Amino acid sequence: MRSQFTLLASGWLAIFLSTFQESRASTCFPFNGATFNGVNKPSGSRASWWCPPEQQYGFMGFSYPLEADDCGDPSNSFSKINADFKRMKSQFGATMVRIYAPQCRDASIWRNLLHAGIANNMAVLPQVWWGFESNQNLWKLTAQSIRSVLSDPTLGPVAPYVFHSIAFGSEPIGDSVDGGYDHFIADLKAFKASVAQYGIPVTISEDWDRPGIMSKSNWGGLGPVGQKIAPVIDVVHAHIMPYYHADRFPSANNVWPYFESYIPFLQANLPGKPIFISQTLWSSTADGSHNRGFGNPGENMANFKSYWNTIQSQCEYFKQHRVGWFVHTYDDSQESGLGMIDDSGDAKMNFNPSRC
Repeated sequence: MRSQFTLLASGWLAIFLSTFQESRASTCFPFNGATFNGVNKPSGSRASWWCPPEQQYGFMGFSYPLEADDCGDPSNSFSKINADFKRMKSQFGATMVRIYAPQCRDASIWRNLLHAGIANNMAVLPQVWWGFESNQNLWKLTAQSIRSVLSDPTLGPVAPYVFHSIAFGSEPIGDSVDGGYDHFIADLKAFKASVAQYGIPVTISEDWDRPGIMSKSNWGGLGPVGQKIAPVIDVVHAHIMPYYHADRFPSANNVWPYFESYIPFLQANLPGKPIFISQTLWSSTADGSHNRGFGNPGENMANFKSYWNTIQSQCEYFKQHRVGWFVHTYDDSQESGLGMIDDSGDAKMNFNPSRC
């Protein structure tokens, strides 16, 4: 009798624990029901707030350039950012926003982004930005502005619940910023240490397909710089961009095999690290912000649509491999040709990625 009771009790306990875990997962951020109460810090821990990496797959949202130097420019205002976040979520189902090229070096931009994330229950991925100016120390202003918001008495406590991860540069290796690879890696380590108390993962946003540097040839492993960076980063923000391999992919019609090679490479060489495709793109026009080289083939609306239809049709693959992805970019007014929204404010195509 006692053994039957024990068996019954243990069975109910297992059911209770299973239900509790499912309930806990169903109220995580930003996919499953967890919402902010103004700027108040959520009651639980940061770890319990965020949805687990297993749920971070498929379409996450948009890459959101903020390239106006003037912090008072309308594009850097809360009203503009908030309106864009609201549309990203309501029209396209975005849950995260990856910040790109924030030229405003003041803490005001991060305050506006935090308030917009809170207002729309969306995650924000900040970026420490070097820029393309000759002054290679501007990144320090951005890094300090992020830290000042994290230590702010009002917004600081809630910021780690909005900021998913921080990218220390966008293609910092490809652009050879900061006086060279070793100097950059030293600054990456120092920045990571400076925000460690907040529990926010740190990474770089980079193309790992750089043979001899980030990778070996033919996906044969990490290159010498990749080997040094791999143990420092907490998550992967990868730039998978067949667009810039116009010699191999003159059109967007057969780009998917590139993803099928790249993603397993990341998983094999950066094991245990959640993976986002933070930057992938195609231009809808030949006179856009970024050309392909090699004669710039395929820069037109037909290939733009083909590219994004391919990506949004692969939900099951992204789910199987637990990979999330962002559209670079949101709006043509930010980087012409690349945006999902055209200059008239309309979506360029039927873009409705499913959550499988």
